[in-house]
Parts: sequence; C-alpha cells; structure tokens
Amino acid sequence: MHLAGNLSDLLISLWHGMMECGHTDDKGSWDWAVFRDEDAWTAHGQAVENTGTYIPGSFDRKPRNITDKINMDYKTWEFHLYIFGLTPTLLYDVLPEHYWANFCKLVRGIQIMSQYVINKQDLEHTYVLLCAWGREFELIYYQLRQDRLHFIRPCVHQVLHLVTETMHKGPPICYAQWVMERTIGNLGQEIWQPSKPYENLAEEGVSLTPRQVNALLAIMPKLNDGIKGDPMGSINLGDGYILLWKRDKRPWIPTGEEACIVSEFIGRPPDRFKRWAQLCLPNGQIARSLWREKLKPSTQVCVSRNIKAGTMSLEI
Repeated sequence: MHLAGNLSDLLISLWHGMMECGHTDDKGSWDWAVFRDEDAWTAHGQAVENTGTYIPGSFDRKPRNITDKINMDYKTWEFHLYIFGLTPTLLYDVLPEHYWANFCKLVRGIQIMSQYVINKQDLEHTYVLLCAWGREFELIYYQLRQDRLHFIRPCVHQVLHLVTETMHKGPPICYAQWVMERTIGNLGQEIWQPSKPYENLAEEGVSLTPRQVNALLAIMPKLNDGIKGDPMGSINLGDGYILLWKRDKRPWIPTGEEACIVSEFIGRPPDRFKRWAQLCLPNGQIARSLWREKLKPSTQVCVSRNIKAGTMSLEI
C-alpha cells in the first residue's frame, strides 16, 4: 500500500512542478509539469471530486478534492484510486501524449498486480509493461541527467520487482498492509477511554469481536445458519426482491411518460399507488429510484451504474 502512496507523491510532484530543481536545470523546460498553473491544478482537483458521484460504493472511500486535501489527510486508498483509476482519464489531452502513454503502462501494470488471482499470461504482460514504463520514465523525465537523479526514487525501482516477487510470494494484495492498517484503525476506534488504552485492548482480545466471528464463519461455514430477517418496514416480493424504505405517505398518480410506461407494463391505466425509494435485488445490490435520489445534492449521490427502462432511469 505504501508503494501506491510513494508513486502518487512522485508523479504529482512532477506534474505539479514541485520537484527540486538544480541551478543547472530549468523548470521552464519541464513540459510534463501541466499543473504548475494554479488554475489548472484547482480545476483538476474539482474534477477529481466530481468523479466521486460515479464511483461504486464497493470502492470504499471516494477521492476528495486533491487540491484541498493533499497536504492534510488524503488517505492511501484515495491516492490509489486517484492515480490508478481516475488519472488516466482526467489527464487525457492534458498531459503530453508520450508522458500519458508512459503513465498508462504503469497504471495497467499496477491494476493487474492488484488482483487476487493473476495468471501466467497476465504476469508476462505486466512484466513487459512495467519494464517499459521504468525505462521510458528514465528517458523522458530523468533523461540521464545528474541534476535530475533525484527523480528516480526507490519506488521506481521497486515497481520493476513486483512481477518477480509475485512469482515467489503470490499476488501483492495477499500480503500488503491494507488489512493490518484497517485492523489498527478498528482497534483504535474501539479504545473508548484514552486513559486506559491497554486495558481496553486486552478486553477486546478476550471478547468475541466481529472479526473473530467472521474468521470462525470462514473456517466453519456450518456455523452460519443463513437466517436473516428482512429490514423493518420492507415488503418481500419473493424471488429475492424486497421493497425498502422510504415510501410515499399518500398514494400517487403517475402522469406523462411515467404513466405511459406503467400503463404499458400493467396493461391498463394506472391506479393510485405508493412509490418506494429502494429495491433490494436478488444479488444483494440496491436499486434506488430517481424519485428520492433527485432530492439529494449531487455531491451526496453515488451512482455505480444506470439502468435505462424506457425513458426512466434507475440509479443503483
């Protein structure tokens, strides 16, 4: 996980023109520093924040405005999602093409290395991508100049060893520190009294925590009876479909295109009915109706995918 943070810091420093510049070098020749202009950097930060609306909730924390938060509490996962998920699109036609193409090789390589299962063909492809990225990075940024030697940080060299280490130890995601860091964070939240941190930690150690329960269920699935009731106020429609709150207080009559679609579906003019805000699908995902979602500010709406039904749109 620290590799993602280190690579992010290196690339952002280059694009922002914040790297140390020796007296024999000239920042004016850094054609990769596309964010030296503060207006461009500010606009980029806003674009990053705007993309959060379209990132699925399963991706955990969405990146915030990097312009405002980069020097405070920008999380490693935010850097990871920003650099290896959003930036290739956001920098298209912004970063000069040969720098952008070089960056995309790194992104694709890291995306493959972030998988839990990596086949031989993907490993071979990743090895070619990352080696090409490393060599090109030296030629187009460092340019074999002594006064730019500090551009080649240890993380650049570490990337070149990812594939060979994967062959020996397995995918990096299996031994990365994401789980440990999350565990430390969870334990920190469970220490209720700062005056007695070790006593509280000891109590957590002897009690059956949710993490221990999950571990037991993973080892012995028979312990999980699978019985789980429906949420309060919901209506089970059968076949795995469940209507979830909120719901109209009073019956409502559809009009316009909505009335046409409902009439076509039920085969007659629609009667009064109550709208529901959410529908739980058989696969566990939640479909949210535009009726409630449009009441939220755009910054609070998270759209993972759109389902188009006639002229209506459901947001999940």
